[in-house]
Amino acid sequence: MSTKTDRFAETILTMSSPIILEHIREHGEEFGIVSVVKVEISKDRSYADIYVTATTHEALLPKKLAPLADRLRHDIGKQVQTYKIPHIRFKRIKNETVTRNVQDIINELSKQYDLSETD
Repeated sequence: MSTKTDRFAETILTMSSPIILEHIREHGEEFGIVSVVKVEISKDRSYADIYVTATTHEALLPKKLAPLADRLRHDIGKQVQTYKIPHIRFKRIKNETVTRNVQDIINELSKQYDLSETD
């Protein structure tokens, strides 16, 4: 990916994260802790894949976020001057070790500060 595309992906990540997390917060806590991990943009800039992870019910998360895609695309179009606004798709992280590492850190901090377990 080019530097310009990388910056565009970072912009989308920065803009979309608060909206995604607010949407999840409004719809209950069925997913536990949710993280927006990264954004990948296709070479032709037609699609932006937003990778998300959750501590519980992770498989359902992309379907729950799907209604946000048009809103995010609209917001990006208003704030970023580019010739093509990508369609937004939500995906899960395929690498389970990333998710496991985050959960291990959360569990370790919970024990350290006498908080309840996340599992």
